[in-house]
Amino acid sequence: MTRQSRLPKYLAIYDDLRARIDTGEWQSDDALPAQRELAASYGVTIMTLRQALQLLENDGLIEMRPGAGTFPANKRYTYNLLHLSGFADDLRAQGANVETHILGSAWEIPPPEVARSLSLGPTEQVLVVTRHRVIDTNPAVLQYSYIPRGMGISPDELVDASLYQVLAQHGYPVASANESITVTTLGAAEAELLARPEQSPAMFSRRTNVTEDGTPVLHDTALIPSDIAEIHIDRGPQQLRVTYRINDRRT
Repeated sequence: MTRQSRLPKYLAIYDDLRARIDTGEWQSDDALPAQRELAASYGVTIMTLRQALQLLENDGLIEMRPGAGTFPANKRYTYNLLHLSGFADDLRAQGANVETHILGSAWEIPPPEVARSLSLGPTEQVLVVTRHRVIDTNPAVLQYSYIPRGMGISPDELVDASLYQVLAQHGYPVASANESITVTTLGAAEAELLARPEQSPAMFSRRTNVTEDGTPVLHDTALIPSDIAEIHIDRGPQQLRVTYRINDRRT
């Protein structure tokens, strides 16, 4: 007996529709067939079909657009906040097209809160690198990285390279990090770079990365527009998984 024959009809339809969505039979702008047509194709009632559609909607795989029909949901990528892998590496592993543009780099005296997080004196400089990340053609993240001058890293090393990898190559592998995430709004310049209206809501992440002996080697701040990202928490009896979920496009 096959899995399909053992399942209730609505679960078998759920499995089939999910597989068809995953293989790209319908793109995000392509409506699925009308409910009556789908029900007839599976030989079930509208009520049974709607049970399957409800599960797909609960899983974030489809969107019900009033007056327009049912559409595949925009694809979501996840970035595990409990891991130390690079943001771009995590998303690329899921099939995302991530472009990173370095908008500028300069040696500066950092803001006081950044200097404190990196255990720097009031006159010590850091390399400030501004990066603009585009996910599947959509502006998604504006990131500022602060690297102490003592790390010996030059701006040229960061072109098309993972900052974590560059730190490891210089003998400063990141072993742990602490991060805080708050809600903010985008200023005029930030909104323009992220292609959002000014004062749009955004997540603001502050993250300090340290080596195994506790030496702070990198402080990152990142702005992620709230219309494409959410924080998702899976709680289990013996584990906790915290992720960003990031849409590949805005609706």
